[in-house]
Amino acid sequence: MSYDDLVMAVKEFTHERNDLLMEELLQKRHLAPIYGERTPLASELEDYLVIDEVPDVFHTGHVHINTYRRFKGIHMINSGTFQTQTEFQKIYNIEPTPAEVPVLHKGKYKHFKFL
Repeated sequence: MSYDDLVMAVKEFTHERNDLLMEELLQKRHLAPIYGERTPLASELEDYLVIDEVPDVFHTGHVHINTYRRFKGIHMINSGTFQTQTEFQKIYNIEPTPAEVPVLHKGKYKHFKFL
């Protein structure tokens, strides 16, 4: 849900360019850098959404748009969906990428389309 918060807060961000959203989360070192909007946060002593260590792979979902890009050596992957465009997505002009599967094998990215 932090994607939705970022898109609502920053004019340049869109669901379609979720690679920019992933990059922003990595730069902020937090999976939900905006508090009090759509992202529910539990009241805990420790913030489990902090990105402590730089990952090799940053894999996300939620927006139904398949994306791959490398950022500072990190494989950023957002999985697509097997669902075609929903009525909700039509309202927001979100075009999903159904039946596309990202595969990362031995450091090499492959993109398979099943439609």
